[in-house]
Amino acid sequence: MTSAVPAPARGWKEQLRRVGELCLLGIVALLASMPVVTIGAVVATLSTAVGHWADHDDLPAWRAMGAEFRRRLLPGVPVGLVGLLATLVVVQQVAWLRDGVVPGGGMALAAFGLATACLLAVVLLAVPRLADGASWRAALAEGWTALLRAPAAALAALAVTGVAVLLAVTLPGVALVLPALLVLALHAVHRRLVLPRTG
Repeated sequence: MTSAVPAPARGWKEQLRRVGELCLLGIVALLASMPVVTIGAVVATLSTAVGHWADHDDLPAWRAMGAEFRRRLLPGVPVGLVGLLATLVVVQQVAWLRDGVVPGGGMALAAFGLATACLLAVVLLAVPRLADGASWRAALAEGWTALLRAPAAALAALAVTGVAVLLAVTLPGVALVLPALLVLALHAVHRRLVLPRTG
């Protein structure tokens, strides 16, 4: 009976190449998101590609990613529009609460911030589910379930997103390569903290 041959150790050049693939994918994703209405399709395609990368140690073919993007494009349009509208509402509401236009003061601002964080966590926890071909509606439903079953996963997803935002703000050039790396981090959170609770 022959013993399994151990996988060869990866050198730094190979590791750099693999990270470079994700960075290039992040740049393409960022450019494809510029019309805004494409954001839903871009995130779904990015999640599928990153999930494949994590499972098979390589990105799918660019042609396959293009086909996935086209398949996700129309269903993703409402996601992009709702996401944009929600962002504008949150920013405006926070400004009104901060300036005292809307009554409630600090307590209302804290409550609104907590509610916004919970909704954002649901979206972040939904992203890895898109890699399985789920629709946004199904993925968001599973994101809500994950939030209830594994609150630590929600906190971790918010934390890695916060780090990504901080890097993007302090080092603007880095924002170009962050999208795929952030999605990879969300996949890692999902596999480490969500799947054990649902298995």
